[in-house]
Amino acid sequence: RSPSRVFAHAMSFACVTLATSVVTAAAVPRDARRAPVMRGTAATPPVVGTLHRRFEKPRVRLVRCAVSDDTANDFVPWTSPERLLLTVGWLGLGSTAVFVAPTGTTEFDTELITSLISSPFSGTVNPIFEALFNSLGVVPAVYAALLLPGGKDQPRLPPVPPIALSFALGFFALGPYLITREPRGEVGSVKKSDLGWATKTVFESKIFAVGNAAFATFLTAYAVSHADTASVQGFVELWNTQSALCCVSSCDLLVLSLAFGGVIAEDMERRGFSNIPAAAFAAVPVLGPCLWLVVRPTLEE
Repeated sequence: RSPSRVFAHAMSFACVTLATSVVTAAAVPRDARRAPVMRGTAATPPVVGTLHRRFEKPRVRLVRCAVSDDTANDFVPWTSPERLLLTVGWLGLGSTAVFVAPTGTTEFDTELITSLISSPFSGTVNPIFEALFNSLGVVPAVYAALLLPGGKDQPRLPPVPPIALSFALGFFALGPYLITREPRGEVGSVKKSDLGWATKTVFESKIFAVGNAAFATFLTAYAVSHADTASVQGFVELWNTQSALCCVSSCDLLVLSLAFGGVIAEDMERRGFSNIPAAAFAAVPVLGPCLWLVVRPTLEE
């Protein structure tokens, strides 16, 4: 199959997943999802005995209703402007893969991937595209470190499948989760003891953070040092006419980078960090989010 058809099928699968979660949530009235639990009322009947008690009004003992705290915190994704923008980005990326990317490039893209794997950073592939393509391995790892701490008991989609698939499908797989997930940004809402083994041991590790930051620094330096006129023109030609892989991968990295702002801001709030705005880290593609993982405080015990 051509890469355009592969991305079209991926988009269709993710679209069905997103639509199913939205329709399911919308079909149930919000008030009916978590109805208040009425403990009940008890009435004390009039006491029959003395004359003055016969005409005494019944005494009613009122019992307070127990209402779940989750009712006040119920999050509806399609009412958030940020989530609507993410939806537009996801649909725009799919439209690019289907209608904008060059067609008939399957053989060329196969050779391109073979060269990227067999001869990395050897100069056989356009250096700007090679740095961009390798960045699509770093970015999902950073998203995993940002999203998994708040991923427990997500009501619409579990975090692990879309994060794992994003290493191959990028925002096509990660987009539906970013759009539908519930925010977990309150200070103390996530404790270190709430984390799973992989999240606590790997994704919260400073070794993991420094490793990603070091590789992102290398990729940035590699792209900048090779960004001469010939490389830029070669990249433009790849994007326009030669490679659907180059076109879609470039747009994928762009949308993933734009989506970092809200996720980093939530992670900052969760950890009680307010010294530097989230936009400062999100503004530097690939490297900026990696630096946030290096400097972010650990979660409370």
